[in-house]
Amino acid sequence: MNPITLSPGAAFAIDRLKSRGYECYTVGGCVRDSLLGALPHDWDLTTSATPPEIKTAFADCRVIETGIQHGTVTVLYQKEPLEITTFRKDGAYADNRHPTAVTFSKTVEDDLSRRDFTVNAMAYHPEKGLIDLFGGREDLKNKLIRCVGDPETRFNEDGLRILRAVRFASALGFALEEATARAVRSCAFLLDGIAKERIREEFSKLLLGKTPAAILRDYPEVFARFLPEILPVPQRTLTFLKIAPLDLPLRLALLFGSAEDAKTALLRLRYDNETQKKTVDLIGLQAGEVDLSTVGLRRLLREYPAETVERLLALLECRGMDTHAAKEALQAILARGDCVSLQALAVSGNDLISLGVPAGKQVGAVLEALLDRVIDGGLPNEKAALLEAAKTLKK
Repeated sequence: MNPITLSPGAAFAIDRLKSRGYECYTVGGCVRDSLLGALPHDWDLTTSATPPEIKTAFADCRVIETGIQHGTVTVLYQKEPLEITTFRKDGAYADNRHPTAVTFSKTVEDDLSRRDFTVNAMAYHPEKGLIDLFGGREDLKNKLIRCVGDPETRFNEDGLRILRAVRFASALGFALEEATARAVRSCAFLLDGIAKERIREEFSKLLLGKTPAAILRDYPEVFARFLPEILPVPQRTLTFLKIAPLDLPLRLALLFGSAEDAKTALLRLRYDNETQKKTVDLIGLQAGEVDLSTVGLRRLLREYPAETVERLLALLECRGMDTHAAKEALQAILARGDCVSLQALAVSGNDLISLGVPAGKQVGAVLEALLDRVIDGGLPNEKAALLEAAKTLKK
């Protein structure tokens, strides 16, 4: 396992709280990622200090009360945000999601024992070293996601942990430990009570992980609760997912058999309008005959942004089509700045009106006809040539 090198802010916070008589450790994802040799996205810390004591200790820094009712404040150290939370114990869970009460503790052991998975239940101090009470380091070595304590108890406390378990497995390329896997399947019904926004967030991360195909294949009970449209997942889809770029609309498009299924499912999971449109457009495009000639690509660019056409070529490549020539042609079109829109046409509606074309619908029709000929390559995008062609079209 890799050594842990603290960020400047994390080292500062630990030293500052130690100088005031408090314990403080980095904890959770930053410890896990450091041991895996990845650069943590952020640094979370846990401490014996209470929120008021934390605020006093960092009186010379900006402190944001991000979750003070749960013992969490964010300290900004030279623009680095540090989320610092008091050691705590959770009370009973009344709704399969949130504890009815949170009690502050004075021991890091209490804090670690309430966490979801062993790989997330490790703490680190530069002098005391790694605090690993549940075998998280060994599970990292063996590439396993294992619940802290009894899996069914953990999932009944918070149903979202079921989806987090498979999300972490996909993101890290790990497997679920046997008892955790059984509980994921048997407790999947708990996802029915989880907010769709939270499900969407976890599912998107899962889909952009290292091994979404394996998770979709092995845990259909989970996805039946919120995405029945994609089940059973065809083997060819699982194969495509293994090679697909890390692009959310593209990977979503691979899952659905029809645009209607995608619309229904993405709306249910509260995906934003842009993601819905990109996904549905892709499904519609790849379902029909696609002309990948230079003219065909220009026609696509007339209707869709370049990123959609690039995404379409990537999707077709996942499905086994040779898109090398089409990719080169697309880049050439974009590099030349070929005219593919009315805005890029070298004449305007006013030019046509000056030529005698009646204002209104006929101007639009002539412009569209001119653009058709430019895209097809039969007419240069030059004002004189376009005006000459317009004389014949206005009759």
